[in-house]
Amino acid sequence: MRRILLSLILCLQSASMLAASGAFHTTAFDDSRLVSLSLTEGGPAHDRAFDFDVVITLSEIDRDGAVLYQDGGRHEASVRCVSPAMVRVNSAEYVVDVSARPGTDWKHDLWATLCTAPAS
Repeated sequence: MRRILLSLILCLQSASMLAASGAFHTTAFDDSRLVSLSLTEGGPAHDRAFDFDVVITLSEIDRDGAVLYQDGGRHEASVRCVSPAMVRVNSAEYVVDVSARPGTDWKHDLWATLCTAPAS
């Protein structure tokens, strides 16, 4: 039942996130460049140990908003919402510090985007 509910939430959430084209994590560099990570695809995880499978894109933007670089790669990740919260990229699994401040770690921000969004 939990997987069904999470799948429904992801479908609704993915549509709104993709429509907004919002980044889930952005890092600013001293030379006024921003590197942003965004979700382009998402769905229920194939591996039952995780809740979501997503595809992440990377883009680099200058201070005026001009795109300097758009990564054409498909960076796949899996996210587990429940304890221990985790993000898996390729075969590397990263435990997420759920108490971290937003913006300090891209893995936390990915987890928070998918796992802490309000459901109505």
